[in-house]
Amino acid sequence: MYFDYLNVLVFSGVGLVFVFANILIASVIRPKRGHSEGLETYECGEPTIGDAWVQFDIRYYTVALVYIVFAVEIAFLFPWALVMQDALRGTGAAAGSGIGAFALVEGVLFIVILFLGLAYVWAKGDLDWVLSYEGQREYSPHIPSTTRRVTPVSAIQAAAEAEGAGHGDGEEEENVSEPAA
Repeated sequence: MYFDYLNVLVFSGVGLVFVFANILIASVIRPKRGHSEGLETYECGEPTIGDAWVQFDIRYYTVALVYIVFAVEIAFLFPWALVMQDALRGTGAAAGSGIGAFALVEGVLFIVILFLGLAYVWAKGDLDWVLSYEGQREYSPHIPSTTRRVTPVSAIQAAAEAEGAGHGDGEEEENVSEPAA
């Protein structure tokens, strides 16, 4: 029994020595970067343009994550669909187990849960590529003041409607009759 623990201990020790020996060897033989370009965070040969605190649209990543969820769903459904025919017939690996109806219900439940997730994301509006932002913006002190001046879409629409209401079809109501005294 103690021999099994000794095997685990020796294996762990050899693994740790291997990792730290490689780190030590790499630190000795790697080239030393004495110039400022080599110490930059983003070193690809292109000069860095702009500030690192740029606001970017997160919707692309949201849509990508929803895609990944459904790609994983497909990865789980292919093997399930291949085994489902044998499970419903009670042949193959599922012979005599009566697991066919349970596997069918389980697969349909999996699809329903993912569909509810899709409906939630869709109803929340996260799949809309162009969204209008309403409400108070949170500001970071690191963002330059020129990017803080964001006009909400509702204010732009209200200004356009007010401008359109003031410039009608050219007929203005100037003749307002007042009662004679």
